[in-house]
Amino acid sequence: MKKIFTGIFAFILSLCLLAEASPFARAAAAADGAGTVVYRNTRQIADNLSFTNTISYINDSERQQAFELSLGGKGDAYPIIMACDTIYGRLTIDQMVSYAAKQGKNVLAAVNTDFFSMQTGVPRGIVVEDGIYKSSPEQNTAVAFKPDGSVYFSDNPEVTITLSNNGNNAANGGLADMTNSGQTVSLTHFNKFRTDSGGLYLFSSAFSTVSTRTATPGWFVRFKILSGTPSVTGTLTLEVAETLTSDTGVPIGDGYLVLTAGDAANLGAEFLKFKPGDTVTMITSCSDPNLNDARWATGGGDILVKDGAVTDQTAWDKAISPKNPRTAIGVKADGTVVTYVFDGRESDHSAGLTLKSLAEEMLKRGCVTAINLDGGGSSAVSVRMPGLVSGTLQNRPSDGSSRKCGAYLLYVTDKVSDGRIKYLAIQNDGPVVLAGSSVSLTYLGTDGGFKPADVPGDVKTVSGGLGAVSGMTYKAGPVHGVDKVALSSPSTGAAGYGTVHIIYDPTDLAVTANGDAAPVNGLTVWPGDTIQLAASAFYCGLPVVSDPTATKYAVSGDDEAFGVGTLTETGLFTAGFSSGTTGALSVTIGGKSVSIPVTVTGFNDVSVDHWAKPSIKGLTEKGVIAGTTPTTYAPDQTIRRGDFVLMLWRAAGKPAVEAPASFTDVMPEEYYAAAVAWAESVGIAQGDGTGLFNPTGTLTREQAFTLLYRALDDLNIAYTDALPDSLGAFNDKDKLSEYAAIPTATLVSMGIVSGAYGNLSPADAITRAGMAKILYGAMY
Repeated sequence: MKKIFTGIFAFILSLCLLAEASPFARAAAAADGAGTVVYRNTRQIADNLSFTNTISYINDSERQQAFELSLGGKGDAYPIIMACDTIYGRLTIDQMVSYAAKQGKNVLAAVNTDFFSMQTGVPRGIVVEDGIYKSSPEQNTAVAFKPDGSVYFSDNPEVTITLSNNGNNAANGGLADMTNSGQTVSLTHFNKFRTDSGGLYLFSSAFSTVSTRTATPGWFVRFKILSGTPSVTGTLTLEVAETLTSDTGVPIGDGYLVLTAGDAANLGAEFLKFKPGDTVTMITSCSDPNLNDARWATGGGDILVKDGAVTDQTAWDKAISPKNPRTAIGVKADGTVVTYVFDGRESDHSAGLTLKSLAEEMLKRGCVTAINLDGGGSSAVSVRMPGLVSGTLQNRPSDGSSRKCGAYLLYVTDKVSDGRIKYLAIQNDGPVVLAGSSVSLTYLGTDGGFKPADVPGDVKTVSGGLGAVSGMTYKAGPVHGVDKVALSSPSTGAAGYGTVHIIYDPTDLAVTANGDAAPVNGLTVWPGDTIQLAASAFYCGLPVVSDPTATKYAVSGDDEAFGVGTLTETGLFTAGFSSGTTGALSVTIGGKSVSIPVTVTGFNDVSVDHWAKPSIKGLTEKGVIAGTTPTTYAPDQTIRRGDFVLMLWRAAGKPAVEAPASFTDVMPEEYYAAAVAWAESVGIAQGDGTGLFNPTGTLTREQAFTLLYRALDDLNIAYTDALPDSLGAFNDKDKLSEYAAIPTATLVSMGIVSGAYGNLSPADAITRAGMAKILYGAMY
């Protein structure tokens, strides 16, 4: 088995190398199907099961991402169908895998299949599980897995159920009653949600462990199964256990069947054909005899490819023909079964495919027959990667999370875990690495049951020739391409393979500043500001691993005397000291460069280490304060009373005013008039008691404290009044005006005012720097 497994690995990876031998670039020419492949990485899940992640582009702009499961003949993995725990109800793909595991299944991978009712979860088409017929096809297409491992696609099959009453011959005692002998009932609805106009329905316990889930009045005949099991074609012997009517659902129970119709269907005559004790023969027959021996079957949508050609598009479901996420299943000429999941509805990740493009893609990938399955938000694929405990969702469902679906195809194995390592794998398999850079590899082990196993210490790794491996580090060479990396353990005989994708030209660069997640497209800085840049490269949406030294930084400016700033080789940018200077930062990784415009703004007279710079900068950026000129702030200049009120008004969001200020010295045409009117209306500006506000007067520190204190409510700043006694630490506390005592004490208690050298200096004029300090301290 080891030689077979190794041979399959080598064969698949050699195909990958051939497929990716062309340069890594988006082709300019249009391509049918999902477009031109720019990345394809295959991982072996079992000896006959592989998983491939493919990225392609249509017309060089429309990104597509696909996830393929390929089953190549008989081997350790085989397919089964499960319609959740019961036909009624839905499960996410993770829930489905978990449920299957509880049933003893060793699940390697899973993918959604049939369309279903969003209200009930009932699949639209057929369900056969391990040869047991569990839900009717309703003339929808079917995908069947045969006992010999082959796959068969059926076009609109129908299974007819005939119930023939043999009467009550008193075989179990009692009186014989042959009244209904010879009566027959035929139907096709098996374990489908009953509608009033749908006719006759038959339910088994596979439908629901609760009841028939019916919600309208109807009649019911409950049969006990005496012999036989429901199958697509077969015979059961039944006995009528009871007949009844009910407005709600009726329990089914293991070993029983329930025949029903809604009262609105006017089929009461069928109800009278059965009495308790009657023996009934149930015969099922399928319109497509090729389904008779189906061991597993699920429903599907349009058959897109048949006999190696695209089918008649006019017959396809037009409602789902536009671009959507897709799930499809196909068979190649050699019998290989492939399932594809294409993400969609996300332009930056995957646009999705039309039905026509999906058919072309299935044909392009070698399918001679292919059928569309449920797509949209239902599309989901889960794979248990080598060396991992459980399966994980591989695609990005368009709903944002996994949708609960009605039926799934699961790839399982009967191999049992023994903890002894058999296969080696690279956990971060398929990385995209910049030529000349290195990537750390993580090795994982898998036992014969495809469960995690400890990795031995003697793992040897050999590059396929495009790079070199030292320990657990792979260093890419100068040539782009896909390198095959072989892993082996002499002590255990375990072996495996992985791939590394080497590129020189990333397709995109993202530059971030100071650890922020969002990329920067431009920088506006103050003189002397420092910003740490970081760059990440991407290839067609995939992250590119590159050495730190592979990132090259450069700066250019339009002012030879001062410059826009300096930039170190590690990306630390220090802005120049001349406000108004512009320039650009250039960041390059491999063959990709981006230019980031830089503008030095702020004030030349506010030094880098000025004690109020953070406050001045913060309030300026918020639009609360402005400079005396575009490049100067005059931090040591005093401030006028009207200007400070203007700043408080801006900080409050510039509330509308309904009337002008009452102060006779505040003229309506003054730039601060609206601010003073607002401040007066909310009790901040109270004047001197003579009808004057003195807006042009120099603002003292205690006046500033008082005005800010009165504005705290309007600035939505919580506070608790402090008493003047709390100001004992200040030498000049007794020089405070009475009106300013509580405001000052409160601001001191909040840490907004701290004084200098043990003094509050209440009568001194407050500077523009001091004003910015206390206002910013209060707001932020």
